[in-house]
Amino acid sequence: MELTIDQTKGENKLNTFPVTSRQTVETIRGWATRLFRFAYAVFRQIKEGGLDYRAMSLVYTSLLALIPLLAVSFSVLKAFGADAYLEPIIMEVLDPLGEKKESVATFILNAVRGLDVGLLGSVGLLSLLYTSISLLEKIEESFNFIWRKRAKLSRGLVRRLSDYLSFILVGPLLVFSAFGGMNELFHRIPDSQEVQGMMSPLLAVLQPMLPSLFIIAAFTFIYKLIPDARVNTRSALVGGVMAGLSWKLAGWVFATFMASSAQYNAVYSTFAILILLMVWVYLSWLIVLLGVQVSFFHQHPRYLSLRHGEARLSSKLFDRLGLLIMVLIGRRFFHGDPPWSIGELATRLELPELCVDDLLQVLTDEGFIMAIDGKSETFAPARDFSTIAVLDVLDAMRSAHEDDFPVSAGGLGEPVVDDLFRQFDGAIREIGGVATVRDLVLDIKK
Repeated sequence: MELTIDQTKGENKLNTFPVTSRQTVETIRGWATRLFRFAYAVFRQIKEGGLDYRAMSLVYTSLLALIPLLAVSFSVLKAFGADAYLEPIIMEVLDPLGEKKESVATFILNAVRGLDVGLLGSVGLLSLLYTSISLLEKIEESFNFIWRKRAKLSRGLVRRLSDYLSFILVGPLLVFSAFGGMNELFHRIPDSQEVQGMMSPLLAVLQPMLPSLFIIAAFTFIYKLIPDARVNTRSALVGGVMAGLSWKLAGWVFATFMASSAQYNAVYSTFAILILLMVWVYLSWLIVLLGVQVSFFHQHPRYLSLRHGEARLSSKLFDRLGLLIMVLIGRRFFHGDPPWSIGELATRLELPELCVDDLLQVLTDEGFIMAIDGKSETFAPARDFSTIAVLDVLDAMRSAHEDDFPVSAGGLGEPVVDDLFRQFDGAIREIGGVATVRDLVLDIKK
C-alpha cells in the first residue's frame, strides 16, 4: 500500500513538473516577445519617425550654441563660486573621444573663459541669449514631436521664454551644484579607520557608479520637464535609465573602435578631431531622442500596435467620433461634472491623443466647443448646444481640411457620381437637420 502511495506521489511530481516548466518558458517567451516588440517599435522610429534627421539638426544647433550656452552658464556659476565643476563634467561628456578629449576640452574651456559677457553690450548679449534659446527651442520641438504634441497646444511665447531663461540661468547652477555636492560627499568622508572600514565596501560600489547615476538622473530630469506633456515620473525614469546606460555603452564603443582608429587621422588629417566630435554629438542626440521615444511608448503602449506609429481615422469614424465627443462634452456640462481633458477623451475613446486632437481641432475651429486652460487643457461647450444641429457637426467633420486643396480639386465631375452624392446629402439633411446636439445629450427622441 505504501509503495502504491509513493508511486502515486512520484507520478504527481512528474506530471506537475513539466507543467510548471512549460509555464515558466511561456512567461519568459511572453516577456521576450514584448521586449523585442518594444525595442523594434523604438528603433523603427529612427527612420520612419525621422529621429535621425532631427538628431542631425540638433548637431548643427548644438555646435552653433555650444560656446554661448556654456559662456552664460559659466558666468552664472562663477558668480556663485561653482565654476570649478564645469571642467570635470565637460571631460566626462567628451570621454569617448579618448586621447583627443584633452585638446577639445581645452579649446572649449579657453573659448568660454575668454568670452567676457560684460563686454558684449546689449546687442551682443541678446544674440548670445537668442543662440542659447534657439537650442532649447529646437530640443523642445523635437521632444514634442515624439510626444505627438502640436504647436497649438504648446506653451505660450512669454511662458516659453521665461522657462528657457530659467533653464539657462538656474539650471546649470542646480546641476553643477548637485554634481559638486555628490563629489564632495565622497572626498570628505572622515579618514578614521573605523569609518573607512564600514564605508569602503559601499564606496567601492557607488563611486564607479556615480557618473552613470548622475547621467541617468539628468536624462530623467529633462524627460520629465522639457516635453509639453504630462510625463509620468516612472516613464521618464525608464527612458532615463535606457538613455543613460546606452550613452555609457555607446561612449565605450566609440572610444574603443573610432576615437582610437588611425583611419580618421589618415583621411581627415587635422579635421579628424572635428569630425569625431560631430559624430559623437550626433550619436549622443540620437540616444537622447530614443530615450524620449522609450518614455513615450512606456506611457502610451497603445502606439506600439500602430503600424507606422501613427493612427489614421477613416471618414466614417471621423464623423461618428466627432459627434460622440460633442455628446460626451455636453453631458458633463449639463450634469455639472468636470470637463473632459484630451487624455481622458483618448482613454474613453481608446484612441491615441493625436487622433483626439484632430477631432477637437475641427470642433474648436467651428466654434462648437472651446478650450479651457488650466493644469491640463480641458474642453467645454462654446455656445448653446440647442442651436447646433446634428447636420452642422456632420458638415464640419466631412468638410475638414478641404481648405488644403484648391476648389478645382477632383477635376470635372461625372453626372452619375454627382447625382448619387446629392441623394446622400439630401438623406443626411433630412435626418440630421431636425435633431440638435442638445437632443442627443438629453436623449430626446424626435
